[in-house]
Amino acid sequence: MNKKQFFSHYPIRKKDSNKFDNGRVLFISGSRGMAGAAILNIIGARSTGASYIHSLLPESIYPIVATNEITAVYHVDECNDRNYLKKSNLTEKVDSIAIGSGLNNHPFAKEYLKEALNAEVPVVVDAYGLRMFADDKNLYKKINTVIMTPHLGEFSALCNMSVAQIQKDRENIAVNFAKEHNVILVLKGPGTLVVSPAGQVYKNNSGNEALARAGSGDVLTGMIAGLCALYDDPYTATTDAVWLHGHLCDEMIRTHSKEIFDLRNYPKAADTFFSKRNVSK
Repeated sequence: MNKKQFFSHYPIRKKDSNKFDNGRVLFISGSRGMAGAAILNIIGARSTGASYIHSLLPESIYPIVATNEITAVYHVDECNDRNYLKKSNLTEKVDSIAIGSGLNNHPFAKEYLKEALNAEVPVVVDAYGLRMFADDKNLYKKINTVIMTPHLGEFSALCNMSVAQIQKDRENIAVNFAKEHNVILVLKGPGTLVVSPAGQVYKNNSGNEALARAGSGDVLTGMIAGLCALYDDPYTATTDAVWLHGHLCDEMIRTHSKEIFDLRNYPKAADTFFSKRNVSK
């Protein structure tokens, strides 16, 4: 993947478009103690150019998230109604959904996951959402278009294999998993793999060790959701998001350290990247 290939996929914004035409994303993320995950999801989506970002989050963290990210539309959940998401009809108003980042302490996380899986748009499942799949295989029965984003530890729980076993035959195991469960699999780590339900494999060539930090996966989830909202093909959107996530980090470490790398710089780096759309290597 390179800039030229990326921009051959990325849609050109029409002059007469409005905020509803350029990617509507819903994040169901964050819970008490996990406000940062919700913020980083939004940062990721902003970095793709998605123009309308919805964030459903608990009342307890709303002030923290809204203070840090002012462009999202917030739906404040008082966590007293397990049917809140269903009643809101939010899943019918967006082009993609991401669920699971920092959702660990939400009392209705599983009800919300089931509702999201019934949506007719791509659903990115991350972090606590993956844990719920590992604990309940029946969730696979509700799958429409789902993108799962595990690191090796989470993938170990999903496929009931040790990390050591996976590392010995990572690509084949990932392909078999994606085919068996009819999902797009993003197996994160050095040389991140993106596998389609048909067995197509993309091995990422961007990124570096600066991404080995808490929160980088939350940004990636936001970027995948953002491009899924903009693209017609979820697999292409996912491969492009994985590449862009790493490429922007590669660009940022030209002037920032790998040790003190600030994930909040993603939108600024993306702004520079997209402003040079016609420049390719």
